[in-house]
Amino acid sequence: MKPKSYILFLLVIAVSASLLFIGKWSEAVFLLNSLPAIINKNLIYQPITLLLTFLLLIVFRYSRKEVFTAHFRKGEISATILPETWIGIKPKETENWKHIGRNFTIIITAVTAVVVFFQVINQESINWNNWLRYLHFILLFSLINSFVEEMITRLGVVISLKDIISDKKIPIVSAAIFGIVHYWGTPGGIVGVLFAGFLGWFLTKSIIETRGIYWAWLIHFLQDVVIFSAMLLTI
Repeated sequence: MKPKSYILFLLVIAVSASLLFIGKWSEAVFLLNSLPAIINKNLIYQPITLLLTFLLLIVFRYSRKEVFTAHFRKGEISATILPETWIGIKPKETENWKHIGRNFTIIITAVTAVVVFFQVINQESINWNNWLRYLHFILLFSLINSFVEEMITRLGVVISLKDIISDKKIPIVSAAIFGIVHYWGTPGGIVGVLFAGFLGWFLTKSIIETRGIYWAWLIHFLQDVVIFSAMLLTI
């Protein structure tokens, strides 16, 4: 591994780990007592992590300009998808990322809803009024959080390791980082690690093959909408 890539990769790991500490610290900060704790936390957490992400993107832009420019864009959403028979990805000749991405968007969002239901909602009473009342926060936090995590744990891994290790191995590295971090996340525990690990692998694969962040950000955004909704439905 080249020294520059090694440093960038260590930076990605450090920033990924910092998300846990920033999240823990922001839980104790209350800006508005009239709002639920989860919203107060994210009013602090989201701007800090977004700023951190922008700084990281600047580092990526000036340290590996070619790789950054090639992947920090919408990308080709109809690009060819490479088969992964072990997970059931066997595209037909007429299928590409537009078809597989759309299908997995629905499947992953549905699975997230089921996992979150059993881990977060389950027997808790549901207050649907909260969903409408805080919908603007749900959408804003989901948009920012998905962007932050995709740029750090997905794009960051691609940029630091592209042409250093094979494209087949890069998604596995991202899966490990994203999975471990989510042991303390939502969904959490071993189930969270396995689910987040698969998501990390799949979304990194999408970035590499489409040379863009469209599918990764979209799928992650919808996931976060489900997660933030669940958190606010039960308060």
